[in-house]
Amino acid sequence: MSLKELTKESHDAAENTKFMQAVFKKKMPLDVWADFTHQKTLIYNAIEGVAGALGLLSNMQDIRRTYLLYEDYLVMTGGSSTHEYRKSTLEYYQYLINLYPDSRKIIAHLYTWHLGDLHGGQMIKKIMPGSHKSLDFENAPELIKKVRILIDDDMADEANLAFNYAIKIMKEYDDLIDL
Repeated sequence: MSLKELTKESHDAAENTKFMQAVFKKKMPLDVWADFTHQKTLIYNAIEGVAGALGLLSNMQDIRRTYLLYEDYLVMTGGSSTHEYRKSTLEYYQYLINLYPDSRKIIAHLYTWHLGDLHGGQMIKKIMPGSHKSLDFENAPELIKKVRILIDDDMADEANLAFNYAIKIMKEYDDLIDL
């Protein structure tokens, strides 16, 4: 089985959260989306920081999204930082930082989040209003190939863990979303 097949159940569970249903039904409040984007800045900062420190991004610098996420966030909030990091985000951030120096585990998180943006993110930017610089990739096919070279099926447990953290974070918004 491929890593994609080994994470399909977790991927489907993430897509079927109330949060993602609201996105695809065009019922996601912009403030909630802005808050989630804010959470992603910390997550991507950790993934990219650890992966970068391990030299894993040397041939794909343009996969980095942290700053672009922050720019998107500022556009959505009119230039002010009005959200705080949520408990589950801080917990996940700490987990990610502690993955250093395990390059295989951090790559599983990069696979889950960044390839999610390279694939599903392309649909989301057509649905959600606002800035989506973080979802614009000049060389998406090349980046996908470079990430796929780094992954293998033995990373399934860690990639599934990344999906579980994403689900946990998205579920924190359930009370703020009406479907």
